[in-house]
Parts: sequence; C-alpha cells; structure tokens
Amino acid sequence: MPPSLHGVLSLYPLPNSTWQQRPYFTSGDLASDKAVVFIGGLYSGLFDTPFLVPLSNALTEAKWRLVQIFWSGCYDGFGTGGIDRDRDELAALVKQLIGEGVKTVVVMGHSTGSQDALHYLSTSAEPAVHGAILVSPASDRQFFEKDNDPVWKEQLVIAQRLIAEGKGEEMLGEEMTKAAGARMTANRVFNLIGVGGLDDYFSSDLPDAPDGSAHVHPLSTSFGSLKVPALAFWAENDHCNVLPDHRVLLRRWETASSGRLQWRFLDGATHTVEEEDAQKVLCDEVVGWLSSQFEQ
Repeated sequence: MPPSLHGVLSLYPLPNSTWQQRPYFTSGDLASDKAVVFIGGLYSGLFDTPFLVPLSNALTEAKWRLVQIFWSGCYDGFGTGGIDRDRDELAALVKQLIGEGVKTVVVMGHSTGSQDALHYLSTSAEPAVHGAILVSPASDRQFFEKDNDPVWKEQLVIAQRLIAEGKGEEMLGEEMTKAAGARMTANRVFNLIGVGGLDDYFSSDLPDAPDGSAHVHPLSTSFGSLKVPALAFWAENDHCNVLPDHRVLLRRWETASSGRLQWRFLDGATHTVEEEDAQKVLCDEVVGWLSSQFEQ
C-alpha cells in the first residue's frame, strides 16, 4: 500500500480576483500555529515530491503544520506565468494562514520552487515570512546549457526576438510545446533559461555584487538581502549539478547572506531526494533547524 497523508483540503483566494480560488492541503499538526508552506518545482503539484510524506510525519512530531500550495504554475501551468505570479499566490496563501491563527511561517521550495522561496524573501513580499528552506536549488539555465538541446536553444533565440519586439507574452509554437510538454510564452522561456532571466538565482557564474553585466540577481541582492534565517539542501547526485563540488557555491551563498543561510549536503541523494536514507537526513535536519531557529 502506498504511503498516504491525512489532512484538510481548503481554499485560498487568488490575488487580484474576487472569485477565483485555489486549494491547499494541510497535514502535520493541524492545531499548530507554526507552518511550513511547500511549493514544488516544474511540472509538480500536490503530493508529487517524494519526501513530503516523511516530512509531514516529522513535522507532526515537531508540532508544525505542513501546507502544500496548489498554484497556477503547477503541472504544465508554469509555461504561462512566472515567479512574480508564484510569489503573489504564495503571499495570498500566507495571508490566509495568518488569518487562521498561524504565527510562524517558513516557505519551503523544491527545485524551481526554491527560486520562488528566495524570490519571496529577496523582493520583500508581504506578508513577511519568518524563514525559508531551499531543497535542490539548481540553476535551470545552466542545466539547459549543459543539456545543449537544439530545440530549446533555437526557441530561446525566437523568444528573445519576440521580447525585443514587445511580444513577450506571445506563445511559442508547437515545436516548443512538444519539447517542454507545456505551452510556453516567450517571457517564460527567457526567464527560465536565458542569461539575465528572472529565474536565474542559483547559477554558479552569478557575480557577488552588481557589476554591470546582464545578470539580474547578483548574490548581494538575493542571498545578501535575507533578513530571516534560511536553510539550503544540496543533493550529491542531483542530475542538475554543473560543478564538480557545489560546496564552493554553497559557501559563496553563505558568505553573501552574512551567515543567515545555513546549508547541508545530502550524501547519495538525487534531485528529488527519493532515497529513504537521504529523506531521513533531510527530515531530521529540517526539524532540528526549525527547533533551533523558532523554538528557543
């Protein structure tokens, strides 16, 4: 029998709408006033990420809620939106939780969801949250550069041309849809895999400070803008890895954050942390970090 989660399915209002709503699922300690709000990566939705069941169980024992957001960009919806929309929907859910009596909120992202979590903090979104957890915060741009797919390369050129013509919200053609498994706007393609894209928070070639280059997220304005504690997990066998040893990059992030970021290296783990041993380490480290930061 596959693992299952028991909890409550509720609705939160979408921003700038008087009637549209999206679901969110709460498990863990439902009576707690402390919540970890989880957002997944590309193509993900509710319950997709492998470590959510053990994480929910661990948070139950630690007396925290686990809240999974169902956002407009989940599954194949990511191609028509972006991290600003994700941030705004996260903010709407956080506001809803605060209205329900939640007093401490930590945003947790996996993969591209980690970009959403860091974007929320570095753009000073409101309501403010109290911390962030980043799991497998890989660079989509450098992954696609390494993959060197000719279709994506060609479509990026087309996307840049459309943006230059003021047509950034125009959908790319069928070839892009087949390659991505989703309809994608020119803006979304560029922001995801282009140099200077809005999603480009985790690439290894980002400068420490603004230097006049095309990069829009130097470390000083991303990790350097953190006002609350954060925790990052790097998976040893992540297929998105582009460096021989990512500890060098993690230390750069830690330095840029002036110590607000801590990081952990998950030995033997793949990108989605499917391995039971790595999941246990992840859950133990999350609970230990939450306790050290918010329960003193």
